[in-house]
Amino acid sequence: MPRLSAGIMKDPLGAAKVWFAAPAPPQQQDPIVSMLTTAGYPVTFYPLEPDAKAESIALETTKKGGSGEPTYEYSLLFAEPVHKYVGVLPITQSGAGQVEKMVVEHNTWLWDVAVSTEADGKTHTYWVTGQANTTPARTDNGLYKRGPGERTWERIILPGGATQKPFYVKADTEAVWVTATNPNQVIRINLATGRSKERNLGTAVPQQLTFTPEGEVWVASSEGIHVFDGQMEEEGTIIRLPSGGKAKGICVGSDGNIWYTNPDKKTLGRYPTAIARLGAPTRLGRTQVVSHTETVLHSKEHVDAPLVAEYVAGGRPIPGIPLTCRIEAEGATFEDNTRERVILTDQRGRVCLPPVYAGEFEEEALLSVGLGDTEPHVATTLHVRPA
Repeated sequence: MPRLSAGIMKDPLGAAKVWFAAPAPPQQQDPIVSMLTTAGYPVTFYPLEPDAKAESIALETTKKGGSGEPTYEYSLLFAEPVHKYVGVLPITQSGAGQVEKMVVEHNTWLWDVAVSTEADGKTHTYWVTGQANTTPARTDNGLYKRGPGERTWERIILPGGATQKPFYVKADTEAVWVTATNPNQVIRINLATGRSKERNLGTAVPQQLTFTPEGEVWVASSEGIHVFDGQMEEEGTIIRLPSGGKAKGICVGSDGNIWYTNPDKKTLGRYPTAIARLGAPTRLGRTQVVSHTETVLHSKEHVDAPLVAEYVAGGRPIPGIPLTCRIEAEGATFEDNTRERVILTDQRGRVCLPPVYAGEFEEEALLSVGLGDTEPHVATTLHVRPA
């Protein structure tokens, strides 16, 4: 396989296939690849220039046909930095078509690409981030825009000025979102007005970002995961990774939960968000369940995030509350071989119980969390069964 795959996505036509891009393919290999997920995992390379790279991929969806049930066509977009173009590769049932190359005439190293689509489902605007670089020499940082019917790219200087370096870009129906360094910011640019809002992240270096169905924007960074409302009206919150380290890649899984990569720990992590809260906030402080995962665990197995709870007072979650997390069991313990931990609620007012390891006993392990012994704990039962 090409080294350092820069992005991967499932086949939009439903084939047993994935598509990915590579910024540093070995000699003689092309950087756009499809791979069947059936036995043998055969791959197909799509030819570009001999020294071409691909820093990222994205999906373009185009509505076709007139009245009646619409049909759609799909293309894979990628940023090619050596020859400075955004590639458009049509994806069809029989494979892929010819690459259309939208050359970026600015002196920049292309990094990430996105597309925004108007309400007709057919009209696209393309966005690509570009960076100054030393080898090869490139001088310009910026976000670049190519509107419908245009043949050239408009350079947009980010709010931090010409030295601010953009990284990742995503577009929704209302705005384009960019992560950048120097300074470290998350930037939202309104598609209708062109006006931008930005939030400073201090020492946290932002990485990839994702949208949730609830309209939030989650951003991975060197200090955890940042959460913003879709209009960026509020300052946002930060969630520290439970095992430390950085977050880099981030997405919303089919289960609705947030999944992220941690390059320091070389792990894949999950932050549970998908299950509806149980109980309604009251004017009195109390702990309530946000989500819980597996209810059945076999002996000597473990579960990563068995219970997520939040502390609510005055109708809102409260950060920094020391909640006591317990396991009442004969064999099951937390990852450090204890059965009681005190954990501060994060900036969203939540705690995620540490991983639980089952012992050798068949038992009903009670997991609970609450503010010391001053109020009733919320609890869930983990059924430990023979292996």
